[in-house]
Amino acid sequence: MRVLGFNLPPYDSVVLIRIGEREERIESIEDLERLCKLLREELQKERCQYHSWYIRISPERLFALLKKAYVKYTQGVIDVSSVIAEFLDENKLSRSLSRTITPTLSSLGITTSGKFTAIAVEIGRLFHEGKIEEAKARFRELVYRNCILKEVIEKTSDCSELEKAVTNVLTAYGKSIRFDELKYTAELLKFIHPKCENCDFRCITPEKISACVERLIQLLTPHMRELFEKLDISLLPEHLDFVNTDSSTFIIGVKGTEKHIGLVLIGNPIESADLQQLKNALARLEEKIAEGVYEVYVKILPILEGGEKCKSVKLLLEVVRGDLERVSKFIKLSS
Repeated sequence: MRVLGFNLPPYDSVVLIRIGEREERIESIEDLERLCKLLREELQKERCQYHSWYIRISPERLFALLKKAYVKYTQGVIDVSSVIAEFLDENKLSRSLSRTITPTLSSLGITTSGKFTAIAVEIGRLFHEGKIEEAKARFRELVYRNCILKEVIEKTSDCSELEKAVTNVLTAYGKSIRFDELKYTAELLKFIHPKCENCDFRCITPEKISACVERLIQLLTPHMRELFEKLDISLLPEHLDFVNTDSSTFIIGVKGTEKHIGLVLIGNPIESADLQQLKNALARLEEKIAEGVYEVYVKILPILEGGEKCKSVKLLLEVVRGDLERVSKFIKLSS
């Protein structure tokens, strides 16, 4: 059987498809369909479609409206103006607010041709069911389709710089900025921007791990010390600085000096502790290790566990000495 150009494997075999740094296991038609959906979403995320910018309502009101849109959709009502009117009446708000709500929905790709889009209804459903992390992830996809908001996010390296980035980008587009537009845009982006995540690791997502790698290293420092001592590495983690070169690599330096002694290598999160998947993920990190180049390498591999609504993370921590002698351990994070 042939689906979307792929030959499906026999029922007793597994196909591993590598996408960048990530590996996907294909064992069934369902796995293939899931992969195709993931690839479509990634491609859509890369493209921005909307060039207008108009956000004049608060995130709380926007998300409440999306929940309302989902409820009305289940009742067969898809007309945007009807949903907005009922929402305003229920909340004892003036119907004149529809003049600011309607263009906001349009600029975010929430509505088209007078109807709520499928992704907007889905986000409303997720909020309605209390699946906040999933709703945020889906809403992030919408935001990335707006070219202006996408540019703001890409130019924000720290959450504290968000309002400044909004101002700079909009000014560059020749926009005269209203205070409420700046406020609501910044609040909306803070809600979905990975850099603004609360790094508590209790309900974890791959995006949160990527945004919180500094906190991750901080929490792992006592465990690193244990493994350093097992390998008789004289310099301990508390004497070291960790400076990121990108989201998955940190240079290890000695505090108070310019001496670099190693690397911290962080793998992309995997969804299970399947032995082969672990081996493949570790092998990709191993490609960056060479004998005699540095005194120490630290490999960190996040493993997501639990249900879809709230995942926890377990970490495989491995310390590799310059002569390639190594020790490792699993660590369960709870905060």
